Amino acid sequence: MRLIFLLFFFTSYFSFAQTRVKRIISATESTIEDRQAIKNKDINRLNLESKIVGKAALPVLYRFKNKQLVLNGAGLRELLWVDIYACGLYMNKPNTNAADIIEKDETMIVRMDIISKAVSHDKMVKAFYKGFIDGNSKNTTAKYGKEISEFLKHIDGVVLKIGDKIDVVYEPNLGVSLYINYEKLGTVGDIGFKKAIFNIWLSNKPVDKSLREELLEGAKSFLISDNNK
Repeated sequence: MRLIFLLFFFTSYFSFAQTRVKRIISATESTIEDRQAIKNKDINRLNLESKIVGKAALPVLYRFKNKQLVLNGAGLRELLWVDIYACGLYMNKPNTNAADIIEKDETMIVRMDIISKAVSHDKMVKAFYKGFIDGNSKNTTAKYGKEISEFLKHIDGVVLKIGDKIDVVYEPNLGVSLYINYEKLGTVGDIGFKKAIFNIWLSNKPVDKSLREELLEGAKSFLISDNNK
């Protein structure tokens, strides 16, 4: 009887151990895949140093494809004393001149971290349209009306929530791309459309004047690698 019990015990133990090993191997493979997926994204943070803006933490350094970008400035988009999103401007080199930034034909990113449950798809679309119209001349809005509509169609069906990250990325010879939570949704326009889009935050009639000034602080203390020259 004791022998039968011992045989049952050891059989059960080895079966449990084998199952546990399989689970560990499976979990390890899953972790490796997750890390590889993150590594393959166009946008990656380069270090753990961040600037706290409201309830969001914006990375000081960003890598977009083969470019190292620095946080030029960051602030809050506020509406009726409610914090809507944290916003950061990423560039190759620090720059405090809004007109120069708008004109530059180089990779740059406007990053938005949603921090309010009041944000919805419809409200975000309306805010983009309003900022586009307010920040540009009538000739510009007429010229790029088709592009802004095409650009915003990329978020059709997207349910926005607190914690979501929206990146508006300009690349020379490619156009303006929209990323949500690091996933690319599409690319539209040219350098002219880029100027019209960045005018939403940086024109003389920006979506938020206080935010505009914060985006133009210029992170002069950060070093930029030679690969951006």
